[in-house]
Amino acid sequence: MDKQYYPVEIEEKWSKIWSEKSISNENSKDSFSQVIPPPNVTGSLHMGHSFQYAIMDFYTRYHHMSGKDAYWQVGSDHAGIATQMVVENNLSKKNISRTDLGRDKFLEEVWAWKEYSEEKITSQIKRLGCTVDWNKYRFTFDEGCNEAVIKAFVELHRRDKIYRGYRLVNWDPSLKTAVSDLEVIRQEKDGLLWHIKYPIEGSNKCVIVATTRPETMFGDMAVAVNPKDIRYKKLIGKNIILPFVGRKIPIIGDEYVDMEFGTGCLKITPGHDFNDYEIGKKHSLYEEDGVVRTSKEVSDFKPINIFNDDAWSNENVPKPFSNLDRFKVRKLVLEKLKELNLLDKEERHPISVPRGERSNIVIEPKLSYQWYVKTSEMAAKANDAVNNGEIKFHPENWVKTYFNWMNNIEDWCVSRQIWWGHRIPAWYDNNGNVYVGHNENEVRDFYKLDDRKLSQDEDVLDTWFSSSLWPFASLGWPNESEDFKKHFPTSLLVTGFDIIFFWVARMMMMSIEFTNQIPFKDVYVTGLIRDENGQKMSKSKGNIIDPLDLIYGISQDDLVKKRTSNLMQEGLSKKIEKKTRNQFPRGIESYGTDALRMTFFSLATHTKDISFELGRLKGFRNFCTKIWNAARFIDGYPNEKNSFQAENDIDKWIHDEFDKTKVQIDKNIASYRLDFAINEIYDFFWSKFCDVYIEECKKSGKTKNLRPLLKEILHVLHPFAPFITEEISELLFEERIID
Repeated sequence: MDKQYYPVEIEEKWSKIWSEKSISNENSKDSFSQVIPPPNVTGSLHMGHSFQYAIMDFYTRYHHMSGKDAYWQVGSDHAGIATQMVVENNLSKKNISRTDLGRDKFLEEVWAWKEYSEEKITSQIKRLGCTVDWNKYRFTFDEGCNEAVIKAFVELHRRDKIYRGYRLVNWDPSLKTAVSDLEVIRQEKDGLLWHIKYPIEGSNKCVIVATTRPETMFGDMAVAVNPKDIRYKKLIGKNIILPFVGRKIPIIGDEYVDMEFGTGCLKITPGHDFNDYEIGKKHSLYEEDGVVRTSKEVSDFKPINIFNDDAWSNENVPKPFSNLDRFKVRKLVLEKLKELNLLDKEERHPISVPRGERSNIVIEPKLSYQWYVKTSEMAAKANDAVNNGEIKFHPENWVKTYFNWMNNIEDWCVSRQIWWGHRIPAWYDNNGNVYVGHNENEVRDFYKLDDRKLSQDEDVLDTWFSSSLWPFASLGWPNESEDFKKHFPTSLLVTGFDIIFFWVARMMMMSIEFTNQIPFKDVYVTGLIRDENGQKMSKSKGNIIDPLDLIYGISQDDLVKKRTSNLMQEGLSKKIEKKTRNQFPRGIESYGTDALRMTFFSLATHTKDISFELGRLKGFRNFCTKIWNAARFIDGYPNEKNSFQAENDIDKWIHDEFDKTKVQIDKNIASYRLDFAINEIYDFFWSKFCDVYIEECKKSGKTKNLRPLLKEILHVLHPFAPFITEEISELLFEERIID
């Protein structure tokens, strides 16, 4: 053994070995299986990925060593909007737009990016030493996954669980597509509340509405008041004349209105506000000949849309307000209201601004035709699986979060107005009739169509749609593959709390729908890693830490350079990668993957936010050095025993302590408390095995039990620190722990 511990050399050796050979106990009747939460092919892995992959690798190794056939499905996600945006940004630097290239040429560019990014991500996963079978790598947009996605869509449509509807969605004016709630970030800030006078028809009086968005008044279809509000009760049923437009809109009574907010009068703009949309639908508001009326028929409900796809005012807005950016419309509206003495006042008011997570553009609620999955029936079945204990959340408190969403679930908008993704398998004829099928030929056969011209839907499916099929599609569904038969349902899902709704719940719904089985038995929900100041890690804040920087030991100066130069994922990491090909300087203080893994395990508390501390990483780097030095000391003694045999009280004591430690570690592992488990083995090895037992053996000269006991300890340590334990096992015992 080298006198000094060099983690980089050891880890690069073993990560190469593990990447070339999968682990399995194929003859075992007991199996443990899990699927990787597929990383987006948008760049490289971050600390959150490394944290979760360390946990998944731990459980794969642990169950393999217990004799189970442990299987961990690896793959990546095509990440529709995120990947398309990266490629569009790259093209914009060359003054090229996707429309310049056209759909086919643009998709060639995206596939090229996918190959580059995917290679980078897979090399990182390999470097982390993850025990996956690379021969079974999957991609959410590969041929097999595409087959699964198309089949799922068609089957849902034929079961009357997918439909196309004209509804309100989160619209990103920059990306020009609908986006999910997950892709909308709420920005809390100080804003203004404007009080606007709306004249009452046939009188010289007015009602005053308070709004934070005066630019949407052109889409107003009612003014709502609380029927219990004595100030306005007598006005219900009357009309107001909408300024600038002249449209007559009714004053309606609805208990949704908060009498304490603003003036107690709420303008209802169903085409540009989600709450207003529900009120408008409830009262079935529709416009006819410049008058908005209510109806008893929900089908009569027709919201007014006042913005184009780029959030500029459209033909439903009168001049001079039409054909302007929405914020210019706001400015002009306020000016004209003041001129007409219709602006009563403005006051400071806190507001929540929805912004696109990727574009940072203010999201506009917008009416558009989209495809929706009916979720209520599927959600009920998924809820039953949680209620009867088939699926368990760890920690249990996340069950409440899960049900808070599932019990109020809305239909799922699954279409996106982009080019990168699974194209929706729907075709239209010249009369607007829609036909859904696996391909155009199957559509013609299924619907018994003549030779009429058909055109395929231009939209693609939401990335979460394909991701929702991941636990069974990645294992071969819709075909009856051996992997699917042996490893599905999977045993464990490790994921973050932020996607319980958008991924975990949907996997549960889709799995039960298509396989009649749950997708996984246990869901281990991790917290979100933050920096040492408790801040969320992000590129904009410059506080992202590349896990490879920690593994290889990038200097503090270089880390600052990376942060300030905005080369978090590209610049110096490439420089480091080049150095590590058998020429990384031994003098640098590298931390290594084992130290990073154990740091992650120590931080795997059942809390929502996790603060990453470099000091803790240094502590586990020292622990690895302690393991190395202890093994090197023991290597100096002959191998006289194959197994531990107690000869005195200190022998009995250390083995009793070791047995108690193993029992406690197993309990902690079973309850998903790796933070407790790592503390147990750390304390035993350092404080009891090294500081007491080895020292006593030195004094007494009775060292025969050191090697066999170390061998046992290395097996317990292996899932925590696989690289150093495998290296020591090979050097001292000429055998591998994982084979």
